[in-house]
Amino acid sequence: MNRSEEIKNELFQRLKSLSETVVSSYGEIAKGQSVFVTETTSSTRMSICQSCDDFNAKTTQCRRCGCFMSAKTRLKHGSCPIGKWGKDL
Repeated sequence: MNRSEEIKNELFQRLKSLSETVVSSYGEIAKGQSVFVTETTSSTRMSICQSCDDFNAKTTQCRRCGCFMSAKTRLKHGSCPIGKWGKDL
């Protein structure tokens, strides 16, 4: 696989992860339900991210999924791309 294909595959995976979170959240909004977790859960998730080698502190982005974790950690349907936290945390 050449570098161009690698970049395309990486971008596709990042967009897939983001779109899954957005679609799930949109469904909750459409039903009039909250899409956010408690502040405690959000803080716990963010602490896990901040201790991860894939976390970019300058932008609060995950190098794996490309998401801004300062936002993603607040969403009920958010999850870590490498399984460190999920919808149940």
